[in-house]
Amino acid sequence: MFRFKNFKVYKDAKEFCAFCENVIKNFSSQENRALASQIRSAYLSITLNIAEGSSCDSDKEFRRFLEMSLRSVHEVVAAFDIALELGIIDVKIQEELETKAESLCKQINGFRRSLLKS
Repeated sequence: MFRFKNFKVYKDAKEFCAFCENVIKNFSSQENRALASQIRSAYLSITLNIAEGSSCDSDKEFRRFLEMSLRSVHEVVAAFDIALELGIIDVKIQEELETKAESLCKQINGFRRSLLKS
């Protein structure tokens, strides 16, 4: 019934969400909490679009949801880049996040390409 739960990309997206949440839970000031809220919205969108797209009637439509998911990964990276610039996080966290994000982007793109072939 919920086929997305079997997708590796969905499982890895959830792990990415957990990583992001562990970082933003330490954002303390009101301004930082606003950025944390935006990050949370974006990382949730990654996983939720994979799940929602899996229920589509066509692979073409599913690919569109995966594209939205991919865009949300970029939004998360940009938000953390702002956090780095503001001194909220350090370079080590940013580098780890970008490594995880790059891996997730590759998976999402690979999954999108596999849907073109089916």
